[in-house]
Amino acid sequence: MSNHRQRNTVISIALTLIAFVLFVSVSLFEELADSSMMIMVVGLLLLAASWVVYFLPGRSAPKEEVENVITVISCKSCGQIEERSFVQGDYVFKDMGQCKKCSGPSYIKSIYSISHKKE
Repeated sequence: MSNHRQRNTVISIALTLIAFVLFVSVSLFEELADSSMMIMVVGLLLLAASWVVYFLPGRSAPKEEVENVITVISCKSCGQIEERSFVQGDYVFKDMGQCKKCSGPSYIKSIYSISHKKE
């Protein structure tokens, strides 16, 4: 757990405890009966603030993007196209030897990437 997340958890717990003390004090002390509505509203606001402090910061973090790089291999003779994962050393127009279908010359036609958000 990161320091930022730990700090937010402690703040959230503290706000919840203060709200709990306010709720209990209204029911225990008759002197607070006149202002009980105000104390209850403050307690509810503290509870709402504790939820905001605890849950919202985790959702605002940007998600990492994961790239999937694809190499497209094409045959010069029959036009057969094959896609595979990128391998270090791949470059466009690189000779790839014989075609699996017709034994003609094949080459790397294109290289592209697909970005996905990491969850």
